[in-house]
Amino acid sequence: MSGKIRWLGHSFVEFTTADDKVILFDPWTKEDGNPTCPIETDDIERADLVLISHDHFDHIGSAAAVCNKTGALLGGPVQTMKRLIDEGFNEAQVVNFGFGYMVGGGVELDWVQVTATPAFHSSDTACALGNIATVLDGTTVYHAGDTSLFSEMELYGRLYPIDVAILPIGGTFTMDAYQAGEAVKMIKPKMVMPIHYASFPIIAKTADEFVKQCGAKAPNVKLLIPAVGESVNI
Repeated sequence: MSGKIRWLGHSFVEFTTADDKVILFDPWTKEDGNPTCPIETDDIERADLVLISHDHFDHIGSAAAVCNKTGALLGGPVQTMKRLIDEGFNEAQVVNFGFGYMVGGGVELDWVQVTATPAFHSSDTACALGNIATVLDGTTVYHAGDTSLFSEMELYGRLYPIDVAILPIGGTFTMDAYQAGEAVKMIKPKMVMPIHYASFPIIAKTADEFVKQCGAKAPNVKLLIPAVGESVNI
């Protein structure tokens, strides 16, 4: 396990691999409305792959612009990819010959295998999903997107042993800290990082309760609680 993770506010996460590839999950930058993101799209110098979980503005808001700027490939749900293509995005930059993928599928590139998991949430196009990315050195990162707690998390954790689980904790629109703590217990990752909090007034303002729940339910899992904009080694 190696690389680094940077939280860029809300659900926007940057994963830099040991061989210096960059995956961006659910990019939503400052100028597109992310109230806590410290960067704008122009500040993103490079990305190799952008993965989105669903089409709500706070998860897809900067995806096309980031890919246009960096030349990154884009992966996500089929009908959501079609929507972006219909809006003018370059079909050649969408994985799987412009189709994207759905739950149970994913995409295999020469440096990463992406597996799409369920996410129990809404989406105007396709369905919401999570993304498990396994890179060449075996490091496996699971970005759950927006989801409630669901029992199959335990199965995915067994099928794809997770090094870093990135889980929403905000409540209201996703699972809260209590449920997310149970998710950590089921997934059994080596490390966990909370997202989807401290951004909107009606969701959790801190990760304090999540830290407490993990301490009680999964004390052997290392907690990553970076400040927005901070990178942590994994």
